[in-house]
Amino acid sequence: MKKTLVVLICLLAAVALEAQTIEPATWSMFEMTYVMGEETQTFSEEMMKTEGASTDYFFMEEGKFRQTSNMSGSGIMETYEGTWKTDGNMLIITLLIGERQMDVDYTWQMKEKVLMLSRTAPDGSMKIVMSFRKTA
Repeated sequence: MKKTLVVLICLLAAVALEAQTIEPATWSMFEMTYVMGEETQTFSEEMMKTEGASTDYFFMEEGKFRQTSNMSGSGIMETYEGTWKTDGNMLIITLLIGERQMDVDYTWQMKEKVLMLSRTAPDGSMKIVMSFRKTA
């Protein structure tokens, strides 16, 4: 009985660890929520499609990363490359923007095959939560 219980606990722990990984793949954002004080504004998948807005994160093997997005306000599709790694529930993306490297830190979690990334402004004035779906 004790051996069965130990095996069951080990299996459950393995499943929990497996569920909490970011799989190298292409992940497309389908929802974004801004929280500013008491105000919350959500951009749904339908709203993003209507506006022609898109953001894709490419998590590749060996920690390589690429981001494509047209949501900066410039009206053009921009691409940034860099690296990614996880440390517990933290995702650290290091992007090369021009000549400068920039770390972008997110808290991440996987909910029913949806990658949820959240980040709070350094002054605490705003929080952003982005939801991604694996597309490739």
